[in-house]
Amino acid sequence: MVSIEDLILVPLYLFVIIGLARLIKSNNINQHPEYKYFVKGIWFKLIGVSAFISIYLFYYGGGDTITYFKGARALGNLIMQDFSKGFAVLFNTNSYENSLSSFNSKTGIPPWHYFANKNTFLICRLSAPLYILGSKSFLITSFLTSLFSYIGIWKFYRLLNILYPGHSKIFAYLVLFMPSLIFWGGGVMKDSYMLGATCWITYSFFHVLISRKKTFWNVCFLVLNIVMILNCKPYILISLIPGFVIWVNYNSLKNIKNSLVRVLVFPAIVLVFSGSGILLFNSLSGSMGVYGSLEGAIKKAQITQDDLLREWHYGANNYKLDRIDGSISGLLRSAPLATFTALFRPLPWEIGSPTMVVSAVENTLLLFFVLYSLFRIGPFRFFKITFNDPFLVYCLIFSLIFAFGVGIAGTNFGALVRYKIPLMPFFFSFIYIVRKKLLLK
Repeated sequence: MVSIEDLILVPLYLFVIIGLARLIKSNNINQHPEYKYFVKGIWFKLIGVSAFISIYLFYYGGGDTITYFKGARALGNLIMQDFSKGFAVLFNTNSYENSLSSFNSKTGIPPWHYFANKNTFLICRLSAPLYILGSKSFLITSFLTSLFSYIGIWKFYRLLNILYPGHSKIFAYLVLFMPSLIFWGGGVMKDSYMLGATCWITYSFFHVLISRKKTFWNVCFLVLNIVMILNCKPYILISLIPGFVIWVNYNSLKNIKNSLVRVLVFPAIVLVFSGSGILLFNSLSGSMGVYGSLEGAIKKAQITQDDLLREWHYGANNYKLDRIDGSISGLLRSAPLATFTALFRPLPWEIGSPTMVVSAVENTLLLFFVLYSLFRIGPFRFFKITFNDPFLVYCLIFSLIFAFGVGIAGTNFGALVRYKIPLMPFFFSFIYIVRKKLLLK
């Protein structure tokens, strides 16, 4: 997968990437001081994806990122060979040309089991233009994918600095330099795209419905990222919608200064935005596939749980939860342990491979600070601070719902450390902000 030509291309592309990054930094740093971390964040991202590639090539000897790249390579070659066929496959049209028969020995054939699953092959579709832009290099395509993810991560970092100015250094450590996000959030993988999309959606949502600034472009990017998530991991959107509804409700109430008026209009605001949330979910449910209904979501969780128990594919480092029996009561019984598992595990004594060491250290530190905040300052004050800030409520709601979904379906720590990364910038930032506010009281 890596040739001499790839190694020659690396310094050329690095020169262009870092040059553009420095230009962006110089154009923004006077107005937004947090841009002093922009170039550093890119360097960390590129180092992380280099480590990611090395692990998959030399430790695992292959893996999903290689397979995704093969699909992207075949599609990229098809686009350059026959644009009509390439366009049909790239945009997943209803054309007869959107089929495996469009590929040939010169383009390469994408892995059939990836091509047959539209959610999985989306990553190949998204990566094909990057493959072309990256001179057909696996290394450069991986670099560009990590930078695509970085855009969304940077947007979330900017949002934190807008809402809580004066903490750019800590936020940089929590979002831009977090080892797990740097490592697992790079490379040609679902995790890279979904992490970036989740962060970017939050930034765009804030500007469209909360601050109501720069709405045109943020509406465009909000829709694009929603479409991306819907066609890859719809359960992420399911986790986001309740937090969005609560965030808008809270924000609307906080903007009403008169306490009496606030009490009087509260039921109407809740009704309007809750109804809007239900309407939004119903309108999107048809695009969510199995996640469009509770029964479908439970069935999908059962399938995922069974799949992750295949030790020959995922390894034997499993964790034990009650098997999903298809009932709501069964899910509720497992909810506390499943949520805790996704948020705080693996712990040091559960490390099963070198790639889990960093995650275990992060989880241990996070657990320590959560317990310290709850017991040293008190749960009542902790949650009082949380529920007085709409953004913190949003972060908490999303983190808990997403953690429950990932924790209940997963059974393997190796997969869990990847699946959980979309919640990490939200939950880590939430804990830091609450703790900072408590100390200022």
